[in-house]
Amino acid sequence: MDRWTSVIRHIRPHSFSALGVAFACLATATLLRFGFGWLGVSLPFATFYPAVLVAALLAGVPAGVGVMLGAILIAWWAFIPPAYEFNHLTVTELANFLMFFFSAGCVVALAQWHRKVLQRSHERDLERDLLMQELEHRGRNTYAVVESIVRNTLLNDRASADAIAGRVRAVSSANDLVNQSGTKSARLKTLLALEFAPNAETRLRTSGPDVALSADAARKLGLVFHELTTNAMKHGALATPEGRVIASWRADSGQVRLSWKEENGPPVLPPEREGFGTVVVTQSLKSLSGDIAFAFEPDGLCCDMTFGYQ
Repeated sequence: MDRWTSVIRHIRPHSFSALGVAFACLATATLLRFGFGWLGVSLPFATFYPAVLVAALLAGVPAGVGVMLGAILIAWWAFIPPAYEFNHLTVTELANFLMFFFSAGCVVALAQWHRKVLQRSHERDLERDLLMQELEHRGRNTYAVVESIVRNTLLNDRASADAIAGRVRAVSSANDLVNQSGTKSARLKTLLALEFAPNAETRLRTSGPDVALSADAARKLGLVFHELTTNAMKHGALATPEGRVIASWRADSGQVRLSWKEENGPPVLPPEREGFGTVVVTQSLKSLSGDIAFAFEPDGLCCDMTFGYQ
């Protein structure tokens, strides 16, 4: 459908392309009419109606009218006995010609209306895309302003400023991923890899079905994965050169069950108190009708989480 619409938009009514379309439609219809004549079909305009429609749709009114007039002349010359000469038309034949002229004119008019509808739709799509680009640009500027405010407010607390700024960037990156998608969604594997860039191929191993996250789920999970990755870089497997994270998941009935397992990292112990990062992860998953369970293994953190993605 998109290819058909693109062809309609790119063929100008008064161009050589339009002339070629009209000629091709008329020639094809004429050859088919000769073929039907050999089979005993006597309707003179049987194959010319679709030719008028296709020409008018693809190349506009001039092409449609040209095919219509050409069909009348060809049918009069070749398919009204005696063939291959212009004869006087009987009343019945004249009525058939007038009916074709009227019907084909209606076809051309409807085709032109359809072309205008497609053109208006295309113009609205362009306006919408331009508006979305402007909104995305303003959104990125807003995130940048928020990050600047945070850093300037917490000049004497660099660690807190970095933590908050990282969360802001995580949400901003997830939002960009959603906006760049034609379906306004984000792939789970791609969202995971964002936090491991540019070392995603060596530091992250993934396995699971291709899950398309809704915009809301993508933003919240971007924050979850950011917290887990940041913790792994500070205290877990990603703090060592050979450490890595294995993420595997399965999806069923709008829910995803994901396992996060760190390998080749230093021994980890349960924290003495629940940190703010844990609260962010827990609350984000809870808002997606999910939950998370942590296990502190000898070579890294492991956790199993569930969340809705639609």
